[in-house]
Amino acid sequence: MPSAPVAAETVQLSLEQGLMVARQALLVGNPALARGLALGLLQANAQDPYALLILSAAETQLGNPAAGRKAGKAAWRAARATPAGMRYDIARHTALAALRQGKSLPAQFWLRRALDLAPTDADHAQTVADFRDISARARLHFSADLSITPTDNLNDGASGKYLTIDDWFVLGMLSGSAQALSGMRASADLKLSYRIAESARARTTLGLRTMFNVNALSAEAKRLAPDLRATDLNSSKVEISLTQDFLWPQSQQPISLGFALGEIWNGGAASGNYLRLEGTTPLLRAEKTALMLRAFTERQWRDDSQIGAAGLAFDARHRLTSGTLSLGLSATTVAGSAINQDYQRGALSLGFTPSHPLGPVSLSVSVSAAVNRYDIYSLLGAQVTNGRTDHQLGAEVDFSFQDISIMGYAPKLTIATTQTRSNISRFQGQALNVSFGFESQF
Repeated sequence: MPSAPVAAETVQLSLEQGLMVARQALLVGNPALARGLALGLLQANAQDPYALLILSAAETQLGNPAAGRKAGKAAWRAARATPAGMRYDIARHTALAALRQGKSLPAQFWLRRALDLAPTDADHAQTVADFRDISARARLHFSADLSITPTDNLNDGASGKYLTIDDWFVLGMLSGSAQALSGMRASADLKLSYRIAESARARTTLGLRTMFNVNALSAEAKRLAPDLRATDLNSSKVEISLTQDFLWPQSQQPISLGFALGEIWNGGAASGNYLRLEGTTPLLRAEKTALMLRAFTERQWRDDSQIGAAGLAFDARHRLTSGTLSLGLSATTVAGSAINQDYQRGALSLGFTPSHPLGPVSLSVSVSAAVNRYDIYSLLGAQVTNGRTDHQLGAEVDFSFQDISIMGYAPKLTIATTQTRSNISRFQGQALNVSFGFESQF
């Protein structure tokens, strides 16, 4: 006798039970079931962050990272009032979805969000390690350096009112715009690079960089130089570059060769374009000591002249028990087709970064000295006897507040001072700058 058909059994689950079963389905490797349960839960509450998180994880596991990333972003928006650990999981899963999409920059962005929410030190360390791993393997990289700087010498102006030679021969009064003017400067340096080719011994990278400064004059500066507009001091630069990193044939010596083409604007008007070739290579690579050599040549084309420059720079670092000592030495020669464009420059710098923070602050200090020498220099239509010589001294202290970082960016305070002595008073002055910005911790 044939048996009667068995009716399908229907299981009723509460919302809490549905979430629990969906989580378990993910853990045992059944993302399809987890996805179905999450969609059912979202019919009851489309803004349920827990269901959206499960949907994000399930879609990514099922090979739908775009849908997983979309669900992760929705979960983040809906999770503002949830515990930090929940938002940490959302950020991590959304980063994974972006990575599976092949989008490294969004993946790094979501990992940075996860950093501030890591429930334990181990979770924080793992997120940093994951970020570094993605960054190392990514073809596309982006960085931004932003700062705001109050300064008492916005225009590299002179400290005195008179135009003199050798501190005694007075030629007249300096205009207000030639004297030191106080104010505020906002600066940005944006870099985008893309690795277009790579092998075991070589890598080719295409880069785009833009830099700009926006200035504001103080009330005192406006009184001193009423005809000068703050926009006259603004500057910007756009540069495209191609860099080839490779190992010298039949050796393990790394070489980096770069080519850059850019244009400069001053006061809102185009000032000319330039072409630069440069190369770098390490001369010494020891356990505690490194020495790097850099050489460059550059050509600038301006409306009224052409300028050529070439230089060498040596940068050394030595790691001590107490910190890292750095030393820089450079020499540059410049030659132009117009007057007062030929000069030589030598510079020396010394820095130290302690191994350990001082309380909540990571500190670094540096001092520098430089000389600019113009063998021939014309002033008011006549050549200055013995030309022009500028001696510059500088000191800088950087304070980085690592314990109050946001998305891996720590506040940074830089106090810098420079003093320039010159036989021509127009170029003699000092400046005190206090810059506030953010720097990446990794």
